[in-house]
Amino acid sequence: MLKLLLTFFAFAAFAGIAQTQQAQYGQNGPALLPDTRITTGHVAIIDKQTVCTTKWGADARHVTKKMKNDVYRQYGTAPGVGICAFKARTTKTGKTVTEGCEVDHLISRELGGADAEDNLWPQPYTQHPGAHEKDWLENELHKEVCANKITLEDAQNEIKKDWYGAYLMRKNH
Repeated sequence: MLKLLLTFFAFAAFAGIAQTQQAQYGQNGPALLPDTRITTGHVAIIDKQTVCTTKWGADARHVTKKMKNDVYRQYGTAPGVGICAFKARTTKTGKTVTEGCEVDHLISRELGGADAEDNLWPQPYTQHPGAHEKDWLENELHKEVCANKITLEDAQNEIKKDWYGAYLMRKNH
């Protein structure tokens, strides 16, 4: 019973944060944005050449299990709880995967974002728009930076300020 109550209160605390952050979109369809009091965004790289020549995914990611747990705790949730509840889905290849949240970088690594707790937040896979749509945006912004269509600093600020607005702007054009 105690575990059930703790789960409820953790979800209620996170839902309050999520509701506050989602409200700004109203009719456009809400997207969960990070709480800017917790996830301020942290840049590690300001050099466009480094961002555009690094093989992202082949490099070392430095987000520890402790960092992930701290981020979940700061948001009042945990894997499998509330907005991060596990949900099964079938991939395009027919594989069944169970998803909840990923501890995601607000400013993605391919845009120079840091592996730091103040650049991380639990982002749900099951919400749309959610983690998959933000991943698409990160790739688009990276391409734009490397093609000299936008500065690295502008891309970092755009995703930090309102990733969902940036997503809508690009997806609708």
